[in-house]
Amino acid sequence: MPLPRQDHYEVALGAALRRLRERLHADRLRLLRARVSEDCGTISLPSLCWEFEVQVQPFAMSLLPDRREVSVVWQILVLDYLGAAHPMPPARFVSFADFPDGRGYQSAFDARVVRRLDRTLGRDPGALSRAAERLAAVSVGHIPHAGGGPGPASGSLPAEADGPVRCIFRFFPLLEFQVVCEPGDADFPPSCNVLFSDNLLNILTMEDGIVAAERLVAAIEGKTPAASKSGSVR
Repeated sequence: MPLPRQDHYEVALGAALRRLRERLHADRLRLLRARVSEDCGTISLPSLCWEFEVQVQPFAMSLLPDRREVSVVWQILVLDYLGAAHPMPPARFVSFADFPDGRGYQSAFDARVVRRLDRTLGRDPGALSRAAERLAAVSVGHIPHAGGGPGPASGSLPAEADGPVRCIFRFFPLLEFQVVCEPGDADFPPSCNVLFSDNLLNILTMEDGIVAAERLVAAIEGKTPAASKSGSVR
C-alpha cells in the first residue's frame, strides 16, 4: 500500500520544531543570541532588519512588529537556527567552494544565488548600497571580519570608483554573509558573489545555507519573510 504523500515543507518544519523542543535550553539559545522568556516558551530572534517571535508550545511564529504570518521557508530557517546543537561565532568569510559538503550543490548555488544576484545587482550599481542600508548591513571597511563588530550599523556604503562593493549582512546573529559586487569594465560584465561565514555548518546544513543565501538575495530584491497575500507561505 503506498504511503500518503506528505508536503516536504511540512516534514522539514515538523522536524525542525522537534529538534528545538528537544534542545530547549535557555543557555544554548542565548549563545545563539536569541532573547528567551523565563520559561523558554517565547523566543525572539533578530534577522537582518527584522525580528521573529516564536511561541514554542503551541507553535506559532510571527514577524514583528505587526505580527505578520511568516513564510514556511523562513519558519524552517529560523527553527533550524534555533535548534543548532553547537553554536559558534564566525571568524572569517569563505567561498561556497571552500565547503567540502557543498561540492554536490555548486550548480544549485550558482543558479539560485550567484546568477540571480548578477541579474539583480549587475544592472544597477547602486542597488547593493540601497539594499544594505535598508537591511541594516555594514561595509567591509567598518569591521575587521565576520562578527568583528558589536553589531550592524546602517549607512551608505561608498566604494572605490573602480573597485568592488562589499557589504556584510547579518542574516542571523551568528550567521553572516558577505555580498561582493564587481562593477565590470569594457571587457567583463558586472559580477556578484556571496561569501559565507565559516561557522555555517555549525549552525545550519549545507542545504539550509543555500536557502538562506537565496532568501538574502530575495531580501535584497525587496521581499520580506512575510507570507504572501495570496495565501501561499512559501
